[in-house]
Amino acid sequence: MDLLVGMPAGHETLSVVVPWDERRFQYTSKHTARPASGTVRIGGDVLAFGEGAWGTLDHGRGRWPRSVAWNWGAASGRTDGRTVGLQFGGRWTRGTGATENAVCVDGRISKIGQELQWHWSRGDHLAPWSIRSPEPAGVDLVFTPFHNRSTRTDIGLLANRTDQCFGHYTGSIRTDDGERIVVDRLLGWAEDVRMRW
Repeated sequence: MDLLVGMPAGHETLSVVVPWDERRFQYTSKHTARPASGTVRIGGDVLAFGEGAWGTLDHGRGRWPRSVAWNWGAASGRTDGRTVGLQFGGRWTRGTGATENAVCVDGRISKIGQELQWHWSRGDHLAPWSIRSPEPAGVDLVFTPFHNRSTRTDIGLLANRTDQCFGHYTGSIRTDDGERIVVDRLLGWAEDVRMRW
């Protein structure tokens, strides 16, 4: 693998500290809509990435509670004539006063300070999901998965249940200045995770 995920000049990213209590916190930095280029070799096949390839960086440090559940969704690409990055989190920030929600349009972040409303079927993760912000709706999206990477681990003290779905986002978002952007089949993922560690 030889890939470069670029950082265009002036491209904004989202970084927040989520406080659970005086001893537990998470610093998280999410970078969406970063152009990617390079190659990946699988056996004798070489896959080239260039125009239209995107990377997302997820960087974090902290001290987590023993048990936690979260949603995370992200996507990057071109839609409605703009370069758009979606960054949505849920459940794990509830009650902390912090969120990890933002949209990035042409390199500029519009922070979403509200908790988003996530709706999905735990019995069928490949059914469409909806992700919306409270009124006035800055986020109104349907995520339609085509693949679920599902893992389960339970060894007593440690347990993990992850459903990480890959698919397309369709709907609309709004920037800080009120501009509505149509989102049309933006490739990304959404996940439903429970951890005990």
